Amino acid sequence: MVKSTSKTSTKETVTKQPTEEKPIQEKEELALETSSSSSDEEDEKDEDEIEGLAASDDEQSGTHKIKRLNPKKQANEKKSKDKKTLEEYSGIIYVSRLPHGFHEKELSKYFAQFGDLKEVRLARNKKTGNSRHYGFLEFVNKEDAMIAQESMNNYLLMGHLLQVRVLPKGAKIEKLYKYKKRVLVEKGITKPVKQLKDNMKQKHEERIKKLAKSGIEFKW
Repeated sequence: MVKSTSKTSTKETVTKQPTEEKPIQEKEELALETSSSSSDEEDEKDEDEIEGLAASDDEQSGTHKIKRLNPKKQANEKKSKDKKTLEEYSGIIYVSRLPHGFHEKELSKYFAQFGDLKEVRLARNKKTGNSRHYGFLEFVNKEDAMIAQESMNNYLLMGHLLQVRVLPKGAKIEKLYKYKKRVLVEKGITKPVKQLKDNMKQKHEERIKKLAKSGIEFKW
């Protein structure tokens, strides 16, 4: 009887062992599946993160993208602006602080390098005819006048800083040189002729006395 019981116990143990091994295998398989799934998820996350970074980089690059400029469009805009500015101004430039000896001939020679000139006028004193150190030059093209202003304004010439300005539209050199007319009033003679002659004699005698005091004899 004892033998039978031992056999049955051994059989039970033998039969029980595979049942215990199965759950262990299942657990290992589950662990492997979970690890593989977690690794896949991590890989996907990494891929998503990389994709996210790429997207953010794309967004940032989109915000910091350098726009391609159309040279033709820029040229047209510049031309339109230049036309507007040219319409506001004339072809006459005002030049001041001219050095001594810089007259019409020198002005025309110097500014002819910027373009063709219509007229050159230097302001002069009406009584003496000397230069007043400023003048006006009219160019055939307005563009040449603008270039002359940009290049010659505050230019040091013979110790003088030139001041060059383009005059507004409608300015003319003839109008700039119109002086105010002076009214000449003839004064009438109030003193008689005899009194004037007496005054002249008196002044002459005083002059002779002064000369005599200084040792000069003068007879008239």
